[in-house]
This record gives sequence, structure tokens and C-alpha cells, in this order.
Amino acid sequence: MSCKNCLNRRDFLARSALAAAALVGVEGCGDGQIGPTAATLGTGLTIHLADFPGLATVGTLVDVGHARAVVRTGDTGFLGLSRICTHQGCEANVEQNQIHCPCHDSLFSSTGAVVHGPNTGESITPLPTVDVQYDSDAGTLTIS
Repeated sequence: MSCKNCLNRRDFLARSALAAAALVGVEGCGDGQIGPTAATLGTGLTIHLADFPGLATVGTLVDVGHARAVVRTGDTGFLGLSRICTHQGCEANVEQNQIHCPCHDSLFSSTGAVVHGPNTGESITPLPTVDVQYDSDAGTLTIS
């Protein structure tokens, strides 16, 4: 039986080897891991507070997407944080009111302070803050 666009075993193995070599060249978190890397924050983002119920409570850290998290600090105050880990640029996750980097297990508080550094033993800096503008009339936050 003839197959019009089939690969023979030799071509399949050659292409598989090329694909594997290409993956080795992909830069992960610096130690061969393949995962999120140095995601940029890009342009600003405007959210409606009603879409993020956690932001109604002072002290609750909320993932607002686009590599950012926000915590309400008072009636009209908000702190914005980058979720890009300062160790090697992996995108971290909001978990149990903290920011956890899955690449090397770094952990940051809801204020961006380092709780503990990566499992590699290296030191890191706190997460950078991002500017947050609150529009109480519109019920929105604009996050840089």
C-alpha cells in the first residue's frame, strides 16, 4: 500500500533528532528546564474591581493576569506587583496569599518581599512593584 506523504523510518529519526536538538537550544530557566521565561509585562492593563472579588478585602493578594498581582492596602489604596521572579525570570503564581515561583521554589510575600529564595541556594531581590491607579467612579484599576 502506498502512502503519499509518509515518512520512512530514517527520515522520521532524522527529523526527531533535529527537533530534540532544537529543544536543547530553547532557553528555559537557565538550567535546562523548559517553562515560562522572562515574560514581559507589556502594556498597561485596566481591570474592573467587580471582576476580582478578592480585591474587595484588604490584604488579599489577587492574580489579575498579564504577569501581575494586586493587593488592596486600604479603602482606596492598592499595591501592584510583577509576578516575574527576580531569580531567573519565570512567571510565578499567586498561591495562599503569596507568590510562588514554580521554577526553583522561590516564595514572595503579598508585599513582594522575599520569604525564601530559590532551591538553588542563590539570593534574589524582592519583586518589583508596578504602578496602580484607582478610579473609584469607574470602579477600575489601571496597572502598569
